[in-house]
Amino acid sequence: MADSRTELDRRVDRGAAWIGAASLFAGVCDLVSTLAAIWLFVTPADFGAATLAIAVFPILDRLGGVGLGAAVVAHDDERARDTAFWLGLAFSSTLLGVLVALRPALGAFFPHAVVADLLCAYGGKLVFQNVFVVPEARLRRELRYREIAIIRIAATVADTGLKLGAAYVGAHGHPELKIWCFVFGPLANVVVTGVGVQLCSPWRPRVAFDRSIARRIVRFGASIAGGELLYYLYTSADYLVVGRCFGDAAVGVYRLTYEIVIDVVRLVSMITAEVAYPAFVALRPDRAGVARQLVRFTRQNLIALAPFLAFAVAAADELLAVLYPPLGPDAATAVRILCVVGLLRTLSFVLTPMLSGIGEPGRGLAYNVIAAVLLPLAFVVGARLWPEGGYLAVAWGWAIGYPLAFIALLALALPPIELSMAAYLRGALGVIGCAGAALGVGLIVRALVPAVVIAPVRLAAIGAAMVIAYAALLARVEGITPRGIVRALRGEA
Repeated sequence: MADSRTELDRRVDRGAAWIGAASLFAGVCDLVSTLAAIWLFVTPADFGAATLAIAVFPILDRLGGVGLGAAVVAHDDERARDTAFWLGLAFSSTLLGVLVALRPALGAFFPHAVVADLLCAYGGKLVFQNVFVVPEARLRRELRYREIAIIRIAATVADTGLKLGAAYVGAHGHPELKIWCFVFGPLANVVVTGVGVQLCSPWRPRVAFDRSIARRIVRFGASIAGGELLYYLYTSADYLVVGRCFGDAAVGVYRLTYEIVIDVVRLVSMITAEVAYPAFVALRPDRAGVARQLVRFTRQNLIALAPFLAFAVAAADELLAVLYPPLGPDAATAVRILCVVGLLRTLSFVLTPMLSGIGEPGRGLAYNVIAAVLLPLAFVVGARLWPEGGYLAVAWGWAIGYPLAFIALLALALPPIELSMAAYLRGALGVIGCAGAALGVGLIVRALVPAVVIAPVRLAAIGAAMVIAYAALLARVEGITPRGIVRALRGEA
């Protein structure tokens, strides 16, 4: 058993390295290509119209896919794969039909009629996506993340190229393409992904459908997709409350502070979560192994994110001054408040794939239901009770409401694997303590560097001191060194 665990750990670490590299490449390309399109070819009005459609895309993904990819990872046999394919084709085709039927109404509802056309095109993408959902799930179950990462990099190149190409053509004689570039990119991405996945893991569906398997798969996938939809609901509610109570300008500032903290936590944690889910599926019969792996994933996520959160607390003012125009002291306060939330989110992003991996997605859905009730309520109450606080009242709503949701998540997640809360938190406290001590060093350096020194220099001084302190403390307290991390990611130890 120990040898098999060691091999699993190595494969998981290699997978995290590959997926991390592919995700970083995709994120940078998406950011650079979007900014280039806006600066060179696309007007703010065009981008605004595209943004309305882009905001709906994640919802369409969940409605069209219904979590079937995750269900195939968990229920991997030939009959389940065939059934999942036909279910996916039925759900996505139905969604496309609904979008086409509602196209006139959607065109009238949105400020720009073209948004309806963009949504219909994206619905077509979801239908084509069925070409690779099942074989990609097989790759994930087999932890073949090297192939997945290479496919994603190739798909990102195609996405970036077609997005910029369509934007360029749109700016030189075909203005309608300027908006469509933001859909053509994802379409190219999905075509390259489909070809790449089929080359790495060829698969053809049989004309076979099992109703009992279909019911099981739909229940499983719907719990995951439902939880993700609720996640999008409660993580967007704060924007709506800030906008309704404090105006558009406050939304802009609040969004910048939110993206600095919570979005970074989400992006990094999703790398861990993607690799963690099939690992938990593989360990499902061994609940002690699941508990051990949960603590291991939690520590890995904290090692990456706890120092960043500590740095954001110590240098929030300088960070905002470098990244954005002056936003005022309230923005730095909001960043620091959200860092506390970010620490708990670092843990929660590992707990939910664990529940799905052991066959308990309903518990993850229950957590998201609780969060979807508590957090919007906390945002509204904060804005009502402290209107003079502006968007800070909503940030405090996160800080008060989310710990309650997190406690509920722990109560739902730990009993099935017979892991006590004390044992789970004990595995995380060492890394958190190292980050906390590094935070103290950063605050001391910030106090010692004169306020007249320009923000980039202060930021660099604080960051350098904290990195040195954190690395030294990790090596001393936890026995974790940069060389050891690199060796683990390579699968050498």
